[in-house]
Amino acid sequence: MRSVLLAALLLAAPALAGCVAGPAPSPASATAAADDALEAQIGAPIVADHDHADPKLHDHHLNLEVVAAVNGHDPPASADPGEFYAETAVRGHYAYLSRYGPASGIAIFDIADVEKPKFVSEVRLDDGFEPDVEVSDDGNWAFWETQRFPLSPHPPILDPLANAPHGVHIVDLHDKKSPKDVGFYPVAPDGPHSITYANISGRNILFLSVYAFAYAYENVEVPNQQRLEITELDTSGPVPMLKKLAEYREPGATGGPGLFPHDISVQKHPLTGDYIGYVAYWDVGLVLLNLNDPANPKEIGKVTDFGPAKYREVHMAHSFPELIDGKHVTVVEPEHGSGDDTGYMTFLDTTDPAHPKYLSSWLLPGNLTTQGLRFSPHYFDVRDGRVALASYHAGVWIIDVHDHDHLMHPRSVGFAELAARRAATSPVPGFAPEQGAFDAWWVDDTHVVAGDALNGLDVLRYTGPAPASV
Repeated sequence: MRSVLLAALLLAAPALAGCVAGPAPSPASATAAADDALEAQIGAPIVADHDHADPKLHDHHLNLEVVAAVNGHDPPASADPGEFYAETAVRGHYAYLSRYGPASGIAIFDIADVEKPKFVSEVRLDDGFEPDVEVSDDGNWAFWETQRFPLSPHPPILDPLANAPHGVHIVDLHDKKSPKDVGFYPVAPDGPHSITYANISGRNILFLSVYAFAYAYENVEVPNQQRLEITELDTSGPVPMLKKLAEYREPGATGGPGLFPHDISVQKHPLTGDYIGYVAYWDVGLVLLNLNDPANPKEIGKVTDFGPAKYREVHMAHSFPELIDGKHVTVVEPEHGSGDDTGYMTFLDTTDPAHPKYLSSWLLPGNLTTQGLRFSPHYFDVRDGRVALASYHAGVWIIDVHDHDHLMHPRSVGFAELAARRAATSPVPGFAPEQGAFDAWWVDDTHVVAGDALNGLDVLRYTGPAPASV
């Protein structure tokens, strides 16, 4: 990095003749020049027209490097060709990997030494489409969702009691070496697509983003099934249970097929002190809910302005815990499957959550299209003014917005492609086995854990510009 910064400063300075020098560049211009040099070094590394299944063509990286890859099998390449991986979770010094296929369930790893993750145990659970795992703040409970595969020939099932195994499993993690499947919560019509855990005033709340596949994929209306379901973990009885508190549906969001909640993140707003839910409501936009009382969610704001993006397709939103440039900043990500770009990341000023404002956007460098989600953004995390973004076949990217200049002009500061390390056969029509980075979560200032669709749980070391005070 020292050589990159030096080169940038030399580029920014006027030509020198003998000992005569022009005015010294301002700190802002020097930083901008360094950013320009780094982005020039990164360039546009993602190539669309090549053999996407060839691992030799997918090992490019800068300031971000895969330092470990595990999936619970020894060796990792011995996993069944039909095994795939989806979401991961990090809680304390443990990481949790969703596996689906022959060894469907959760694999648990000790990441106290983050670059040397150690397999601890596994729990086998019902298979599902893109299974999601969430873990409670105290690390004692995991939640695993299972969902019917898309494009199913079967009609949607509206009776929850007839819908098993589609729903949410409750896993007891008190003993990490011996996790136990101890409860199940059925969800009509096809199980939830994604789940999110939040600790709200000491309560274990689990949000379920639900829609019918027939609705989302086949444009068949399934009334009253597109919803955000809000539940709470109850451990007062002999068997842990999820109990429904409420359902939320955006008023007027009927018809389809793009009017459904895909995901939610929850944060205690650092300025208002309220628990705010940031609902990625696909074509509706971003919906902000007051969740001080999870049983009575109240809409307080909505975002439909996503700058240069000609679409919404809001897949996830996540807010920085710290203020940046004196602002509360929320990042919004689309899952963009068609169009003439790969999907803009949007940065919003949510200092006043009732009146969100557009700030800026970031796009994967290069003149690319999504190629049917191949290069779309997916799940991401935020820390110290930086975004760690999983972008499917484009790998993992680090985006810097840590101060005013970067917030108004987000910068690429690192990336890593994820080369396939094992042969695989896709279990789902339309999802290529080289799909790549599924999600990314900061572990500390310099390490990211990523769910890698082919390889399992990847640990990446970030060596770019150091996180700065925000």
